[in-house]
Amino acid sequence: MAEARKQLERILAVLDEHEESDAAYCVCEAIERLIGAPTTIEQWYLMTGRGPEGEPLA
Repeated sequence: MAEARKQLERILAVLDEHEESDAAYCVCEAIERLIGAPTTIEQWYLMTGRGPEGEPLA
């Protein structure tokens, strides 16, 4: 399970870098199911180094 999560996080980062939001959204849903994340968009932000509101982290 931990390895699957790490792989999904790596995939999500690549998709986000390439602005593939539809595919990234699907990956977020998978991560959410695996780890019980609060919401899909919050998880996306957190997994790509942003705060839960999408703000850059210092």
